[in-house]
Amino acid sequence: MLNALLILPLALSAPLLSGDPESVFRDLSLEQAVEAASAEKKLVVLDAMTTWCAPCRQMELTTWRDPGLVRWLDERAVCIKLDMDVHTDVKQRLGIRGYPTLVAFRDGVAFDQVTGFKTAAEVRAWIEELQHGNADLRRLLKRVETFEAMRIEDINFEDRRAVAEGLLQYSQDEVVSGELLWLWEHIPTHAPLLAAWRWDVLPMEMKPLVDRVEAVRAAVSTKRLALRPVTNRLPSVTHLRDWIELNSILGDDAATAVFCGAAVEVKAGRTLMRKLDHRLFPLLVEQGDWRAAGLVLNDPIHDARQQLSSLSQSPEELSASPQIRSLDEPGAPSTDLSLLGGALVDPAAARALRIRRALEREVRQQLAQRYAALVASARDREAEKVAELLLGCLDDEASRIALVTQAIAAGVSQEHPERHVRWLDEATGR
Repeated sequence: MLNALLILPLALSAPLLSGDPESVFRDLSLEQAVEAASAEKKLVVLDAMTTWCAPCRQMELTTWRDPGLVRWLDERAVCIKLDMDVHTDVKQRLGIRGYPTLVAFRDGVAFDQVTGFKTAAEVRAWIEELQHGNADLRRLLKRVETFEAMRIEDINFEDRRAVAEGLLQYSQDEVVSGELLWLWEHIPTHAPLLAAWRWDVLPMEMKPLVDRVEAVRAAVSTKRLALRPVTNRLPSVTHLRDWIELNSILGDDAATAVFCGAAVEVKAGRTLMRKLDHRLFPLLVEQGDWRAAGLVLNDPIHDARQQLSSLSQSPEELSASPQIRSLDEPGAPSTDLSLLGGALVDPAAARALRIRRALEREVRQQLAQRYAALVASARDREAEKVAELLLGCLDDEASRIALVTQAIAAGVSQEHPERHVRWLDEATGR
């Protein structure tokens, strides 16, 4: 997917140097250059210049006309030139403040830049450094400095997120923590499209940093304290979700469970909790509060039908689905399906069947947990319906055992003993 920068409705064409057949620059827009680079497996190098810049003109007359560099660079990069006085949006989004600035793109994302006059040898050394990966940390830290100097309205949040995640592989805890906390703070107002990443991914990335850096733990704790909800003055859904994720970052899901366990006992609290049931249900089960887990479920029968519908997908859909593909990770339980009934099975069909079996295990487990939680919260009719839906789709020994096993885990196996005994008898063939 192209960087948000590339979606700009720009006519980013740059003319070739007049009368210079050896020019390194192509007459392409930035978007076209990225497409060409992707097809040719090259970098994109942008010369961000102005017509009045003396060093820019000097590079045009020397560096960019060096025959050795032109041929060498053409083999490794798609090069274009843009006038920053014309393409002011590019200037703002890249944080360009001096000329000339050379910007390197990989997979459509700007990942390094250098400013000032550069000789042919210096340009070549820069590109070699990028290709060998030696410049990656330096480039990331430089991008952080660039972001800090920019106005918030000029920052491309997707770029800043990519830089922060890029820093995670290096021992730069304080820098990356600062970037992630900055994104946490500003995404709701300035980049709402990244809300899902902020809630689902960022907390997982922050957890190890909180454990290693006391200052980061203190900062997150302060943010959490400011959001602490009380049952007699319920927060908004967004406020509550922020508090839940800050608890998760700090490794304190127990605090979430305590609050939810109290809040679901009143109607207004249940209404609020059910707006976050997909986040809260597995958390409450893990914390052992099966009653609260059952009470937060908003529409368990609808959810059960939705989950079971995934089992009706074709082999092609099962193989292609990114959500389901994760079930086929290396190390997952596997079965040799190369022979089925004495006949060879197509590898793609075998893989689809393996994924389906893994999906069945996951759906069976989730619906059995919902059944047990609904029994624990005295939602017996809904519990019975969820079990009926599961057995109507996966009518096998494994489903009956899963239902009873989860009822035991929830401490409700004696609530409907005749039903549970019948399922065990059916599973064992008695």
